[in-house]
Amino acid sequence: MKCAAATAGAVAVFTGTAAFAAMQPMQFAIADQNGSGEHGTATLLQGSRGLIVKLRLAGAADGVDQPAHIHAGTCSKLDPKPKYALRTVHDGQSETTIEGVSLADLQKGTYAINVHKSTKEIPIYVSCGNIPVAK
Repeated sequence: MKCAAATAGAVAVFTGTAAFAAMQPMQFAIADQNGSGEHGTATLLQGSRGLIVKLRLAGAADGVDQPAHIHAGTCSKLDPKPKYALRTVHDGQSETTIEGVSLADLQKGTYAINVHKSTKEIPIYVSCGNIPVAK
């Protein structure tokens, strides 16, 4: 009986720790592409309505709107069709909540965040970061 109670307690502690780890923000680098010099960070965290994606970039031209997306694949080989649209990066910043999506969902596959040069120059990628997979 004591063994079962101890095991249940250990499971509760482990589950609580795993849940706590899942709630921690994940931050990773967004590197420049095509000689743009634009780089920064992406922060992903779980919100009450879904996944919150924050982009902070340096090196972008002031006042330029830059589309951003999450794509299946990696920065070196993106699926050209975006999986999730993110709010346009303006003055190096963007914040989007993707409702009904969790960080765990993205970590089950291979995904990357990319940023385009401008709304007029969509085919030109200026920065990208691979979303780390779950360990």
